[in-house]
Amino acid sequence: MNSTRKLADQLAALHQTAQHLVGRLNDTDYRKQYHKDLSPLGWHYGHIVYIENIWLRERVLNQSLSAGDHQLYDPRNTVKHQRGQALPKQSTLLKQGEQQLEENIKLIKDSPAMLKQHPLLEKDYLLKFLIQHHAQHIETMRMILTQYHSSQNLTQQHAGLTQPTTVNQQPLLFERGDYWIGGRDNWSFDNELPRHRKKIERFAIDRQPVNNATYLGFIEAGAYQQSRYWDAAGWRWLQTTQVQAPNGWVCHKNGWVQATLDGHRPLQADAPVHGLCYFEAQAFARYANARLPHEHEWEVACSQLTQRGAVWEWCNNTLHPYPGFQHFPYKEYSTPWFDKEHYILRGGSRFSENYCQRASFRNFYQREKRHIFAGLRLAYST
Repeated sequence: MNSTRKLADQLAALHQTAQHLVGRLNDTDYRKQYHKDLSPLGWHYGHIVYIENIWLRERVLNQSLSAGDHQLYDPRNTVKHQRGQALPKQSTLLKQGEQQLEENIKLIKDSPAMLKQHPLLEKDYLLKFLIQHHAQHIETMRMILTQYHSSQNLTQQHAGLTQPTTVNQQPLLFERGDYWIGGRDNWSFDNELPRHRKKIERFAIDRQPVNNATYLGFIEAGAYQQSRYWDAAGWRWLQTTQVQAPNGWVCHKNGWVQATLDGHRPLQADAPVHGLCYFEAQAFARYANARLPHEHEWEVACSQLTQRGAVWEWCNNTLHPYPGFQHFPYKEYSTPWFDKEHYILRGGSRFSENYCQRASFRNFYQREKRHIFAGLRLAYST
């Protein structure tokens, strides 16, 4: 029971983080959509409350939620661009959410017999599931705040990044062999399981992810204008979007800056680059005479990688089920994304909660998405 109470405290801390993030925008801005792939900030907070109530109250205690909550906060029922105007007043949502989440924490800590005996509560699985669900939405809320600042005019002329650097390869070598892949415990999501052995060919991978100054070298080499670095799909995407730099980067007379959660800030030369889609990461790898790693290579090497968890790192394969995969706790968590269109990212970012930064955690997005805190690490065939 001590472990349950500790997990409940961790869940409560995430509640406070989510409430704080909602409070960073006013009632008008918290219901706006700042990126076509992102719901309004307030919706994510309401969704956190809703999902917690779904699992603890509907699924476990057989209590019914309101039809209005199902309509607004179930993503299947309302499209992103309609969610903001349907939100209640910000102060109302925060007050209602705080009350319901406090009640849920008390419910967990003083669990009735039905809650303790439910299969989803075995080894505290449901609490770990909710913690990770909330953590992922909190990172998305940080993406929204970054997009909010990206939409604002640049008011201060910070001294930005001006000096590019060349690619500095620092590869670690791994010999051909059988390696363990996958989750180790019941923090793991279904797509991380079952743990299994995998034969992996000899490869090398850089110690560090690609940094801002090195990526600036890619830009100044004219790589966004040269088709030789892009595959056919990537070049089509580039011609359609006409992007010239990572998401949130802005060039002014004093150099390059980037939108952050706190406004535009100077780019640090040695900080890992983020704001890249898969196509950009792949093109940079070709520019560097390298490639993106397979996710299994990344997992094998992760204990020796530096700056792991600084940015999500694109891998060169799509999400797929491991041998013996069984969906849990519901089919739609992973199965719809085994569509050969969602590419893997590993490692977590500095905006991720640590619950989502384990070695086996598999993030996944479509190749063109670049609003995420994603960069890359170079790999090499040997």
